[in-house]
Amino acid sequence: QIRMILDKFSLKGKIALITGGEGMLGKMIGRTVRELGGQAASLDITGFPDIMFDITKDELPNMKFDILVNNAVGSQDATPSPFKKMLPDIEVGLIGAARMSGMAQETLSLNKGVILNIGSDLSLIGPDQSLYKEGFYKPVSYSMVKHGIVGLTRWFASTYPDIRCNCLCSGGVDVGQKVPAVPMGRLAQLYELQGAIAFLLSPASSYVTGSVLTVDGGRTCI
Repeated sequence: QIRMILDKFSLKGKIALITGGEGMLGKMIGRTVRELGGQAASLDITGFPDIMFDITKDELPNMKFDILVNNAVGSQDATPSPFKKMLPDIEVGLIGAARMSGMAQETLSLNKGVILNIGSDLSLIGPDQSLYKEGFYKPVSYSMVKHGIVGLTRWFASTYPDIRCNCLCSGGVDVGQKVPAVPMGRLAQLYELQGAIAFLLSPASSYVTGSVLTVDGGRTCI
């Protein structure tokens, strides 16, 4: 029985496209897919992706795939000018995700595929600006994008029932930054997101769509 449950997490024979695949989170998602027996192709405009790809204008490559992970994001760093660069950030993080999902819809409907949108704890709450250096702010565009990703997830899940579309909202990953008010008293280690990603990408979540899974140490419950 245990073996049968574990088998449901297999991605053997599945191919995942991961936007923003060269970032810290994108690389971890690709590694998770491969550890579950699948193949992962990173799409990005920086680094050394499998496919050099601009989600704001390029067409999807002509290839078989079963999973789309919308992970690309524009600016997320604190800034002294929180209302600047709004349109470029939204074009990448939200419109880009909608565009990718739209282009992938026909293929994923045929394959009974999966879309995983990467949100954030800031998809659900406002930012704590006291975490940032005086005079700097989490940009408004980041909250707009991450709240919008939840709406995109629910729209897509309700409109295309042949595709399971869910959203992962994670808290901050510990890279030495200031820790916000979190019941568990710490930020996440990168590997602690892998279980949720494995669940949402695999047949283990075969009856889950339109859901927002929060992995944030309890930050959004207070």
